[in-house]
Amino acid sequence: MNATRVTGEGRKIKYTPSAIIATGAIVDLGNLLGVAERAIAASAVGALDTEGVFRLTKDGTDGPVFAVGDAVFWDLVNELAVRTGGSGCVYFGQCVAAAGTNQAWVDAQLAPDELPEYAADLLWEDVDVSGGDKTLDIQDCGKCMNCTVGDAANGIMLPEAAAGLEYVIRCGTTGQRVHVKTNQDETADKVAGPNIAGTAGKGRILAAATSRKGDYVQLGYGAAHTWMILAQRGVWAEEA
Repeated sequence: MNATRVTGEGRKIKYTPSAIIATGAIVDLGNLLGVAERAIAASAVGALDTEGVFRLTKDGTDGPVFAVGDAVFWDLVNELAVRTGGSGCVYFGQCVAAAGTNQAWVDAQLAPDELPEYAADLLWEDVDVSGGDKTLDIQDCGKCMNCTVGDAANGIMLPEAAAGLEYVIRCGTTGQRVHVKTNQDETADKVAGPNIAGTAGKGRILAAATSRKGDYVQLGYGAAHTWMILAQRGVWAEEA
């Protein structure tokens, strides 16, 4: 177990992983870390804690020393709390209780997330499109589709634009291509937004060269055959 909660209940998000998540696992969603309160099966709905104080595993033989207020990073490769960041490490938060060399844990306050407020209340679902398009339907409405594996051709396909539908498509891994496609059976559908008139049959692309973990686009029904961009982060462009 990587992390155990020290304080009481706190904020959570619902989360559907593509692979099994162990109890206490630290999940890096980019601009947001979550701690699995219990094991989550692949493709099942579970919960991640996103605030509170957690006891993190660290090297207890000749491991790092932490003082109150020190930055605490999580080494995703070795699954240990460390003093400095770098490749494979993410910032977890601040140390709240001193931890010596031979102590096998450190207590840290999970850093506040930088996620838009609305997204914290959605059900998150990891999406891998390497094997083909992911076609959204009404059961995906209100979800944050967290694209962890992109593709040079495949993408996330919207349903026919209809009243009441709203989706968030998010880049879950830096350096991948995320393609939001309009419905192939409804070629009149387009994506419009601030200073964007949209073109029938054309979706939006987040290019691999400029994509960052945490980039997203929020889409909602605007009018007949039109998806409206309600909010976005990152360099999204209309597909050619």
